[in-house]
Amino acid sequence: MTTKDIVNNYLQRLDFDKNIKSLQDITKLICGHAQTFAFSSMKVVLKEEISLDLEAIYESIVVQKRGGYCFEHNKLFYEVLKELGFDVEFYLARVVNNLEVEVPQTHRFTLLNFEDEKYLIDVGIGFRSPCVPVKFGGKVVNSHLGISYTIKEFEDKTYGLQLIQNGETFTATTFDLNKCYEADFEMGHFYSHKHPCAGFVNNLVVSCIFSDKIVSLRNSNYLKIYADSKEETVIEDVEQFQSILKDDFNCRFTLDEIKPIYEKYINQNSSLVESL
Repeated sequence: MTTKDIVNNYLQRLDFDKNIKSLQDITKLICGHAQTFAFSSMKVVLKEEISLDLEAIYESIVVQKRGGYCFEHNKLFYEVLKELGFDVEFYLARVVNNLEVEVPQTHRFTLLNFEDEKYLIDVGIGFRSPCVPVKFGGKVVNSHLGISYTIKEFEDKTYGLQLIQNGETFTATTFDLNKCYEADFEMGHFYSHKHPCAGFVNNLVVSCIFSDKIVSLRNSNYLKIYADSKEETVIEDVEQFQSILKDDFNCRFTLDEIKPIYEKYINQNSSLVESL
């Protein structure tokens, strides 16, 4: 399957034509992606061999509906934009989650050059992903559910992608713009889904972003996050877990696949919480 075929099928799945020319068009595409294709560590905790080949990513995320994480989502979106004729580059970042920590570069994102301006595009930070291109230069842009984003430049010439909500700022990732290669992504990807200390190896994470809510599952903590409230759901059995994956996250996994995940990451965590 060619890249053109993949992009055509991807756009068809999201009910888009190829007439994507403006930042507004790209924003709509980001929103369609974020609510249709789940950010997920399911394949990681299942210990699957995850390929970064474009056709494999397309098959896993779009066709088989098994979700994916940053190295998959952002490569797919990068290739879509590139095939549509946009000037895009790829880079690595560190996921810091508002902490001053030393962490490896295990996150991929896209830089868009458009009408003499630079924009960050990232469909791979889970429930913290911006649903708009974020312009470099410190401008604050509104995204979704009262959440805004900006890019802060630090004194050492590195950058931070920051969320702003209810007057509070949260730095999600930090990065520089040193040239990257696909081999760099393979290294970060290997760490992220193989290393025993990697976050995705040790945690079940699934999320989608809709126009009216964010649905987010982290181990046994399942939340529906609205603009001004949160709704928590207790997952009581494996059938309910499978139903949530299918109906809320548009993910398809067999009951045999999810039984051990439910026992390790949801049922066990729920028991621990009740005992505290």
